[in-house]
Amino acid sequence: MIIRVFKLTEASAKYLGNLPREDAVLVVKSEHKVRQMFIDALEQAIYERADTKPAFDAIGVYFKGMVPGDAAFGAQVDAELENLRHYVDEGLVYRPAFETIRDYVLAKCARLCAKTVHAAVGGTFVDGAEVMVCEEEHGAFRADWVTSMERFRSRTAAPGLYVVSSGYGHTSAGFTIRLGRRGEDMMALTIAAEYGVPAEFFVVDDPILSIPALTYEEAAVFCSVADGVLAPAALLPMMKADLPVYVIDVADPSRRTSVTGTKPVSEQAITGYVVEDGFALINVRGTGLVGRVGVSSSIFGALARGGVNIRFISQPSSEFCITVAVAAEDLPAARAALSALYGDGQVALDDAVDVVEDVCLFSVCGNGMKNVPGTSGRLYSALGAYGVSIISAAQGGDELTISFVIRASDRAAAEEALSIL
Repeated sequence: MIIRVFKLTEASAKYLGNLPREDAVLVVKSEHKVRQMFIDALEQAIYERADTKPAFDAIGVYFKGMVPGDAAFGAQVDAELENLRHYVDEGLVYRPAFETIRDYVLAKCARLCAKTVHAAVGGTFVDGAEVMVCEEEHGAFRADWVTSMERFRSRTAAPGLYVVSSGYGHTSAGFTIRLGRRGEDMMALTIAAEYGVPAEFFVVDDPILSIPALTYEEAAVFCSVADGVLAPAALLPMMKADLPVYVIDVADPSRRTSVTGTKPVSEQAITGYVVEDGFALINVRGTGLVGRVGVSSSIFGALARGGVNIRFISQPSSEFCITVAVAAEDLPAARAALSALYGDGQVALDDAVDVVEDVCLFSVCGNGMKNVPGTSGRLYSALGAYGVSIISAAQGGDELTISFVIRASDRAAAEEALSIL
């Protein structure tokens, strides 16, 4: 038995025939595009009171196009979507419970994605939302992994290929619950750790495939981008069990990356880098920050309460400036959160907050950087030689990662500079 993970997209659907058919648990993930199609249909019904038939017809075309010529599968898709459309249209009555309805609808999306893969590869279908049990803890619902794994083992006791929908569970009252952000990955790797077997993630030409071997820590950095192969936090069960994770190109299975606790010694201190667009840099500065206990907590707490995720932090020892990077779409919320903070008098600043929009985040990673003098110097020299101006930089004490912020217009030059290191 082995655990395999496959993200169904319009690009990956072309390679369904390349997926292995031997005994395995094949966990299927859904892409953002199709999830958004389901959410749009739900919002049309509840908020716009519009006819949802065209929206669900488009969803049907999406799924049936992935397994063309299969009339039985097409009929199954039509039937499931018709039932779901009636449920959504009736959801108008339950408008205050939008999140509950949304989770139910997206669980059906996950189910249809898995059903699509099942129609192509065969095996036994397992609805993950029916297997995964969630319980309330401190006012929030969390997966009961012990009970869920017992149920999962009972469903997959006989040898064979099992195709499983992922990302959702249910409560004792029968409500559908999302398993948290990127819950599909946590579900898949928890199953792998429970069975004591490796896990394989099938992808289409992901940049991570350019690196033959990564440690768990390096993989967490390379997967931290918005649409990474897997959620970094999901690696924890495999790290504890010391089990490998393999990333495989479904178009060319000979291309693969192994993720383990150790990797062969390399002459290269730097393993590679990842880059993300679409960020804004916020500089909170002024003498009011210097020597004031709790000012960082106030700033970060205000941003957290505003629903703003901080992706980068830098502060000099002078305490005069705290720099954070946030997603561009979170900038209005970040401005509002900081404005409220100043209005409450929790932070007194003598200078305005600076914002630099349209920036990139670069993270250079490598477990070979530790205790190697000159690594940072080589990085900065290479970027300087290509005319790249670094706005802000930070390095963790583990010496695993150096992150820096540059203007989006300098991205191409930065990538060219790093490619020669």
